[in-house]
Amino acid sequence: MTDNAGMQPAGWYHAEGDPPGTQRYWDGTQWQGGPQPVGGAPQAMTAMGGAGEKVEYGTRAVAFLIDVGIAIAIQIVVAILGSISDILGLIGNLGYLAFAIYNWIYLQGTTGQTIGKKQQGIKLVADATGGPVGMAMAFVRGLIGSVLWALCLLPGLIDYLFPLFGDDRKRLTDKILSQSVVKA
Repeated sequence: MTDNAGMQPAGWYHAEGDPPGTQRYWDGTQWQGGPQPVGGAPQAMTAMGGAGEKVEYGTRAVAFLIDVGIAIAIQIVVAILGSISDILGLIGNLGYLAFAIYNWIYLQGTTGQTIGKKQQGIKLVADATGGPVGMAMAFVRGLIGSVLWALCLLPGLIDYLFPLFGDDRKRLTDKILSQSVVKA
């Protein structure tokens, strides 16, 4: 690939050595992400966001329900263990914390997919690169969502219903962090 430093502003270009009919994002100093098809793929990546094909709200909702269902099942087991013994309850709570970190921070940050997202064939990506957001941003995403729910039920509900009202199908949290949920 040709080094375009100082020659082209940030944007989408064909990179030397990539397959014909593809482009990738040039951030002004280096290439970001892999080659993406030009034109033929629905909702091809754009510099202003939309890092892939838009995902229907129902698909996102099912992925969310799978993840939350697993979390609730773990919490039920923790409650049962806690009723038997305080130490078992503590171990169960540590197990739940390990699951939450693994699913929502590690998996989602490094692959873009929680267990539910993987089952639904969708992933979370950074708009600028089309790649995984990283563990730190996955943590921030969860933190913002939690803060919205903690403020009151309404802001959290608005965040999760936001994809129903915009063409970009993004949560409010997605808009704040420049992230998208796209088909994997």
